[in-house]
This record gives sequence, structure tokens and C-alpha cells, in this order.
Amino acid sequence: MCDYCSKTALKDRFQTPNEYEKTVAYIKELVDTQHFILIEGNCELGCHKNVNGHWIDDIIYHSIKCPKCGQTYTCIVNTYRGGGSFSKGS
Repeated sequence: MCDYCSKTALKDRFQTPNEYEKTVAYIKELVDTQHFILIEGNCELGCHKNVNGHWIDDIIYHSIKCPKCGQTYTCIVNTYRGGGSFSKGS
């Protein structure tokens, strides 16, 4: 972790779907404006619901990394049972 990414707002546990959606918007902002690098995910960032408004999968994840030091961050949510987080590491 470096000075550039040390203030990245992490989330220990998503209590509601809205918390997850806000975190995805935050990650998208990190990628779009702070030049964090999207490493992988099982859907396009921000496209986690289908046209009917349903989750695209039971488990949705995205990993990003700091453009300066390479620290990775992973956001994962279990849409079937609930819960998930945005944390350091992959």
C-alpha cells in the first residue's frame, strides 16, 4: 500500500444491497478518475443486474489494483445468501 491508495475506503461487510451498489459505484470512480486498474471480474463493472433488475449471478466479484504500487483490492458479494466485502488482497 502506498500514499496514493492508503485512503481507499474499504467495507468489511455489506449489510444491504444498497451498500454493495454504492461500493461498485465507488470502485467505478476509482477506475475512471483515479486510474486504478481493473484486473478481473465476472461481469462488466457496474453491470451486475440484468435488464429485469435481477442479479446476474449468485456470486459477483471484481478485483482492481493501485496504479502506483500494485496493491490489489477485491469486491465480492453473495447475492443469494447476502453479505460480501471490499477489502485488500485478491
